[in-house]
Order: sequence, then C-alpha cells, then structure tokens
Amino acid sequence: MKGPTAAKPAARSERRKNADRSAATRRQILEATVRCLDAWGYGAVTNIKVADEAGVSRGAMMHHFPTRQALIVATVEYAHEKLSEFRRNELEKYAPGLPRFRAIVDMSVVTQTLPEGMACNEVRIGSRSDPEIRAAVTPTMSFISDEYGRLVASLAREAGLHPNREVKALTATMAMAARALAINTFTYPRGNIDESVIWMIRNIREDIIARQLGEKAAERPEPLPEERKKKETEA
Repeated sequence: MKGPTAAKPAARSERRKNADRSAATRRQILEATVRCLDAWGYGAVTNIKVADEAGVSRGAMMHHFPTRQALIVATVEYAHEKLSEFRRNELEKYAPGLPRFRAIVDMSVVTQTLPEGMACNEVRIGSRSDPEIRAAVTPTMSFISDEYGRLVASLAREAGLHPNREVKALTATMAMAARALAINTFTYPRGNIDESVIWMIRNIREDIIARQLGEKAAERPEPLPEERKKKETEA
C-alpha cells in the first residue's frame, strides 16, 4: 500500500529534474550570449536577441536574467570558468616546472581569441561607455585578473622562480598584449604583428628565467625572419 512516504522519492526526483532543466536552460542562455558577443559585439547584444539565439522563451529569459546587467555579469563568470577549464586541460599536456610556466605565457594569446575570450573583451570595451555595466562587472573582472595572477605565480614557483615584481609585470604585459592583439587583427590583419609581439614577450620571459635561474635554463627564441636573413648575409 502506498502511503505518504512513497510520494517523497517521487517528489525529490521531480525537483531534481526541474533543477536540471533550469540549469540546462541557464547554460543554454549563457552559451548563446557568448556566441552573440563574439559574433556581433557588445553593443548589439540584448536580452531579446540572446533569447532568440538560445531558442528560449522571453519568460524563461526574464526568469533567469531579469536585467541586461545580470546577464552580462553571469556571462563573464561563465566565460571565465570555460577559459580556466581550457587552461587546466592544456597545462596537463606539459611537464611541471618551466614547461608549464612557458606554456601559460604562450597560452595567453590563444585564450583571448577563443569565443569566451572575445566575449570578455567585448564586455571590457563596452563597459567604457556603459557606467552601469562597468560598475556591475568590475568586481568580477578584478577577481578574474587576480586569480590569473595567482595561477601564473603558482606556476612560477613550481618552476623554481620567485614571483617577484618582474614576473607580475610579465603577467600583466602578456594579458594586455593578448587582448590588444585579439582586437587589433580586425583593423590591422597582419600576421607579422602577432609574431613580433609574441616573440618579444617570449624573450622577456626567457630574460627573467635567465636572471633567476641562470642562462643555461633559458630557451631563447630564434631570431625573427628579418634578423635571420641579416645574420646570414653578414656571415
């Protein structure tokens, strides 16, 4: 005979299903927001446009994100989680120590060109002329930057480096350069600019390694093509 206790597992199961559906809808909306920011830019993204892209009703959109600010902040947090997951998976491919420290420097350019990286860049650009969004995302963006700095510092320590001011400066330089490169390619699409900037950052990285661990630990990048030709001519 079924009694009140028999109904409880069914009720819990239904609640779990509802929670799973709600989480799936939320994720669907956030993924659509990333796509919209990446494809059309910050200024063109509205809650209605995202709802259409996500294939959800306006009511579902309002339930999860009643304001544009709430949607943008949640999207930045979601994008950060995806980028962090990407970094973790990529770093696992390298041996601990200097290989991982070198990899995180090179990876900065890659992550900024991923849809999630471009979405965050769009929000940064848009917040310049949108004080409400700027106020809403600043705490999250600050946390992301601080967490990234802690990650690089941790990898530096694993490599036997002291995460002093020059390591912190390298972290800031590579992050800012990667963001600028991701945006600059739209109006100045010359591959040699990317190559030159990345080459310079790698040289700075190896200078720091050489100063702290000795020249033998450094792996200097090959000279840029123009320099190689010049050296061959001189030889």
